[in-house]
Amino acid sequence: MLGFPATDRFGLPPLSGRERPRWFGWGLRLAVVAGTLGAPGEVPVNLYLIRHGESDIPADRVQHDYPLSALGREQARRLGERFRGLSIDRLITTPFQRTQETAAAIADVAGLTVFEEPGLGAIDAGEMHNIPFSRRKERWPEFFAKPPTPAMDYAHFGGESAQSFYERATGAFVERVWEEHWRERVTVVTVCHAETINVILHHVLRMPYDGWMTFSIDHTAVTLLDVRLGRPRVRFLNDTTHLGDLSRGHSGTYGGETPKERPR
Repeated sequence: MLGFPATDRFGLPPLSGRERPRWFGWGLRLAVVAGTLGAPGEVPVNLYLIRHGESDIPADRVQHDYPLSALGREQARRLGERFRGLSIDRLITTPFQRTQETAAAIADVAGLTVFEEPGLGAIDAGEMHNIPFSRRKERWPEFFAKPPTPAMDYAHFGGESAQSFYERATGAFVERVWEEHWRERVTVVTVCHAETINVILHHVLRMPYDGWMTFSIDHTAVTLLDVRLGRPRVRFLNDTTHLGDLSRGHSGTYGGETPKERPR
């Protein structure tokens, strides 16, 4: 029995006050397992985090559950080719059309079954999903009368707050992805969402999370995590080299730019 102090369910000593929901415990768990696999202090695990391809969002609507656009399907096809020949042990995605279609492009070339993990799904925007974008100020005048906030927080609209989303997504990642595979020599590919990848990176890097999308994640961008000397390490972030000269962002734009025109 190792003489570690009492820990919370994610492996770190319980925190108090505002600190508690900010990050959970990879460090201690990884320190325990680091000496049991591979070279001293190293865990031979590769964990890919991938954003879905561009989805076909109808005019005057916000993202909800839409299939891939023509551009998104080509992004996904090129992503699949990138992973051709790589030995993948587990392919995970979320219950959304855009992630499932993107994951299918990898599954087709790798000959894999896709596993679904709802906890890694996109943030729930509540009623915002059902109201035309152009009518949002009419529907919630008191909210939009205030200065704009960059935080992804939809509690006002009956959806998830930034903190509840953080806890849901990081909890699912630790319990359903990391804990299931950290003792194995595996390569795990997870196709999910930009906001999910953001909170996982905040968690791994122990950065406070207030809902701000700190990391810009383009469509089908690949991020790789591994472990070095008992700690999680980001090998690379937002890699889209497989797309060549294809758009990384939205239709008609390149390099991950946001659309030049938005409905008002």
